[in-house]
Amino acid sequence: MTSEATRSLKVNVWSPLPPSPSGIADYVAESLPALARHLDLHLVAEAPETVAARLREQFPVFPTEAAPEADLELYHLGNSPAHAWVYRAACARPGVAVLHDWSLHHLVLCETVERGDVGGYLREMRRAHGETGTFVGRQVARALGGELLPALFPLNDRVLEGSLAVVGLTDYVRSRAARRLPGRPVLHLPHHLCLPLDPPPTRAEARRALGLPDEWLVVTAPGLATAAKRLDLAVRAAARLRADHPRLRLVVAGEVDPALPLADWVAGAGLGDAFRSTGRLSLEDFERHLCAADVVLSLRFPTHGEMSGALVRALGVGRPVVVSAGTPAADEFPEGIVAPIDPGPREEEELVAVLGRLLADARLREDMGRLARAHVREHHDLDASAAGLAAFLREAAAASAPLRRQILADRAAEGGLLGYLMEEVRWGARDLGLSRLPMDLDELLGALAGRQS
Repeated sequence: MTSEATRSLKVNVWSPLPPSPSGIADYVAESLPALARHLDLHLVAEAPETVAARLREQFPVFPTEAAPEADLELYHLGNSPAHAWVYRAACARPGVAVLHDWSLHHLVLCETVERGDVGGYLREMRRAHGETGTFVGRQVARALGGELLPALFPLNDRVLEGSLAVVGLTDYVRSRAARRLPGRPVLHLPHHLCLPLDPPPTRAEARRALGLPDEWLVVTAPGLATAAKRLDLAVRAAARLRADHPRLRLVVAGEVDPALPLADWVAGAGLGDAFRSTGRLSLEDFERHLCAADVVLSLRFPTHGEMSGALVRALGVGRPVVVSAGTPAADEFPEGIVAPIDPGPREEEELVAVLGRLLADARLREDMGRLARAHVREHHDLDASAAGLAAFLREAAAASAPLRRQILADRAAEGGLLGYLMEEVRWGARDLGLSRLPMDLDELLGALAGRQS
């Protein structure tokens, strides 16, 4: 039984919520009932009237401009425009940031360059990465950076510096946040497992429900299909493997980014009717597609430090999963739980070899799936995740007062001389390895700037 003292901690949760197509919206909605057993939760939404009725019946939902007073603000942040309003709030009001991605580069790009504010974007890049950031930023602003440069030059400084504590869903994020914010509370909170159908259906049951023939060998790529998911390679690999596995079918279980030339890739590879794309699915049918698969593809490169909820679900229902090596999807799990593919010049050859091995050996698929299911059920439990986060938030709230004062003291309005000097000194201190020192920048630079703001 949760004590009244524990229940009295009031937390405002800022996040997109269902029916938003953001995977983070689903993640937050799944966690709320378990978290509410420990904390007094209020939801903050950009448009409360659009939030799913089931959530509005369970929790009070407030618009951003009327967020109630709370002990803590909890910000769920992802690298997409859907989180822009959360990002702005996190930069303005110190709270606890849950970073679903380490880099928020695409979000900042949308808030600056795509709104015609190239100068604002270059200031953010200089703020985060000095002169090198300015140079790289010019290339990215001209659309010359591709997918790799934004991943190599993360933009999250304003959120990090303005946070009382940071939560990362991967150790990739935790370790980097700890180095960037020495002495500040940082938590690694493994992505929870939540299955709308639990126990999950068997492979045969799922296929009957979805109308998939039992004799097919199904390779499923779940979730929103984007360029980072390496589906061009997956299509070519599936086409090559059809000679040895004529029953092979490649299924994209989810929506497809309209900018992705997936149909052209399928046609070019000659995959034909061996390819299926489902469009957006209910969570129940999404789980059925994972259960119906023989192998799940969860390739992702470059990475922004994220953990895929679809990957955790696939492991949780006991399916062998192929991932990109050197990413959190590979590094978060013990050896043997996932099959890593090196995202280098031999990526397609490795993918053909690993997929071919898995498709040819049902016993190997069963062994990997059994290990995956046991590991995820033990280490990614939803109730344990909620209890761990609640305990962390109570500790952060108890220690927040002096840190909040320090954060606010080191701020100045954008565009003024004092703000410019603060950013330059802050970057210089980081470059010299002096970020641990308390700055007291307002007192130090205020007279020099003539108290301009």
